[in-house]
Amino acid sequence: MRALLPVLLALIFVPALASPVLAQVSVAEIRAQIFLERSGKLSDNLIGANKSLHNTVIGEGDAGEPADAVLVTLVFTGAKNTKSSDKIARDLASITVKQRTRTGEKTLLRRVYGGFLFGESGRIHKAFLLDNATCAPLDIEVKVGRSAKSAKLDFTCGE
Repeated sequence: MRALLPVLLALIFVPALASPVLAQVSVAEIRAQIFLERSGKLSDNLIGANKSLHNTVIGEGDAGEPADAVLVTLVFTGAKNTKSSDKIARDLASITVKQRTRTGEKTLLRRVYGGFLFGESGRIHKAFLLDNATCAPLDIEVKVGRSAKSAKLDFTCGE
């Protein structure tokens, strides 16, 4: 019986140790940059910057050149060298982008990300492009589990 005890303990504890560790995910940052059409470059991050975003589509304000597309980059954090679930709701990142126009609010994007593969840094980036998006204010909202962040970009167009 004594010889059998280590084998039984190994059968109980080894599978638990071998199962993958799932990362708890949180939203670390939202970045937004406009695509500058003449130079083909991206602007600096507009989130939190005190920039004039009036008539960006024709290059006015602080844009300096025409820009109508916005690249949004989301930064998520989790435990180093882990993977988050792509099936458990608390590990799925929900992204919503709304635009406020004169005729009301419209949803430009609704997306869900899951199954994050965190490396040594414990960070991962996801990005998407919003085309024709620089003439009305944008509201970006990201939620994952209990973590949430939002950002606003006050684009305007007109005389």
